[in-house]
Amino acid sequence: MRPQRIEGSGAPTVNLYAWAPGAGVVGEPFGFDGQTQLVVPERRWVTTEHMTGTDFPSTTNDLSLYEEDGATLLTLLVEYPDAATRDMVLATGMTDGMEASYARLEREVLGG
Repeated sequence: MRPQRIEGSGAPTVNLYAWAPGAGVVGEPFGFDGQTQLVVPERRWVTTEHMTGTDFPSTTNDLSLYEEDGATLLTLLVEYPDAATRDMVLATGMTDGMEASYARLEREVLGG
């Protein structure tokens, strides 16, 4: 499949995500905003991402899906503007949340 640049009537494709804990759920609200840069249908999605409410610079996220031995392999490359920003973001504990989210996705998809 050929890549498709997201272009249109001048308005960029904006991505927004927000989460807030429900009653009895531990955690602080957070969210992300960004723009779609490139789409390869069913294979790849490249976006920018900024943590809403912070002065963190934006990242570029490159998500790819591959078929491997009858299963789908998801890879996500997050490009930070520099090592200091990367270290600052990693110190927030985001990797634990990402791992929990991917484990939940796997359970839902596999029905386990």
